[in-house]
Amino acid sequence: MDTPNPASPSPTPSKGSIPNLADWRFNRYLTMQLMPLFYLLLILGALVVVVGIVGICFWFSTLAGIIAAGIAPLAFLVIVAVIRAALEYMIMAHRIMRIIERMDALPNQVADLSVRVDGITDHVDRLTHHVDDIHETLMHVQPLLRSAGLPSRLLNALKPPGKR
Repeated sequence: MDTPNPASPSPTPSKGSIPNLADWRFNRYLTMQLMPLFYLLLILGALVVVVGIVGICFWFSTLAGIIAAGIAPLAFLVIVAVIRAALEYMIMAHRIMRIIERMDALPNQVADLSVRVDGITDHVDRLTHHVDDIHETLMHVQPLLRSAGLPSRLLNALKPPGKR
């Protein structure tokens, strides 16, 4: 089964406030986009649970309700801290998963790179052969050029008039 690719666009973009909600193929991860909404809903759910427990305690007895109302803020803060830690753990796991997906793509990229390096190596080999041919030709022509004195005449012609 293929893992979803967060870099690829959704085949059917939605026009709602939350993009890619109608992506039935799961080509994009929606988790990170919905994380603030999840956080808010979980905090509201925790608040409802804590207030509900305090209400039930008041229903049983006033003393139990007062004790529960005193403990409720601390319990709510602990619940919110646990929710926050769990969501941060999910974010960390999501980021690690994206890194692993990128690492999975490396072998294909390296294979393509080796093909390119092989092509460059072929070009360098051809250039080396051309340079060798030019060198060999110059070695054959060198005695002729020396006997004619052409290189020294060319060098003297290129020098400024005061240094001749």
